[in-house]
Amino acid sequence: MARRWNAARRGGTRRLRRALCPPRRAAYNGGVAAASPPGKHRPAPAARAPRRLPEGPLAPGDYRRLFLLIESVDQAPDLCAFLSGLHAALRDWFGYPALAVGHGRTLAEALPAGHGGHGDHSRAFLARYAERWAAATDPFRGAAARRLLAQRRVVTLRELCPGRDRARHDYVQRFLAPHGVADRVGMVVEGGSEGVVFAGAAVAGPGPVPARDLAALRALSRHLAPHVAGQLARHRAAASAADGFGLTPREREVAALVVQGLTNEQVARRLFIGVGTVKKHLTRVLAKTHTTTRTQLAIRWRER
Repeated sequence: MARRWNAARRGGTRRLRRALCPPRRAAYNGGVAAASPPGKHRPAPAARAPRRLPEGPLAPGDYRRLFLLIESVDQAPDLCAFLSGLHAALRDWFGYPALAVGHGRTLAEALPAGHGGHGDHSRAFLARYAERWAAATDPFRGAAARRLLAQRRVVTLRELCPGRDRARHDYVQRFLAPHGVADRVGMVVEGGSEGVVFAGAAVAGPGPVPARDLAALRALSRHLAPHVAGQLARHRAAASAADGFGLTPREREVAALVVQGLTNEQVARRLFIGVGTVKKHLTRVLAKTHTTTRTQLAIRWRER
């Protein structure tokens, strides 16, 4: 099912691009960035800065790009595929070099990465973040961030810590700057009573996030809301059906992907975790479901 969705997504995106977007050029053409579509070869994240939108009101080309991004995720077969597709689309269509996406029942639970993975931050970045900055210093984890995100849907680090704020200065100069990060931006997509999806991006290069980027992300947040609500509802229903096995949330995510036929490497990429971690979760899943092979797990999973 996942393979059919990926093929349909690539084919649909190509058809829409031919119909809506002019041929790619070396620079912007009507506000559409000359980027590779999701899934195609792209330079390493560290080799490029964010693809900044021109200043001013959103142009028709910007809305075409948003439409293509939404079209690339709206047929995702499950929440894991949706988050993975959103991660790839934001990276390809907005050009941010490092992203984290996640979900939760509340915004507090979803921040800063929630369930679903840590995106493409390096292991060194994540280890240092967890050791020194995650608990009390990261402005995105505070009550002020939750209030602003609930009001505006898209918020930057500079908005959370304006001026000469000492906490922001230490966080930026001692943690973000050594990793080549000049600013951060967070976007929340409301799923109503089902929960929220949060996407956070590290912004390289000088200066703050341009106002036009923020306008585009706010428009994206509005249009993704019904898709997020549906994905979260289906995910919760599937999790309830699997509760009889006593699986943890991460074990359920691994099991759901394994029964779709994904390899350990594919599961690791989808969930942004290591292959070794996938193997450990899968071993526990097999033990808890009283199965010994992937085939037995798939049969047991569909009988629940």
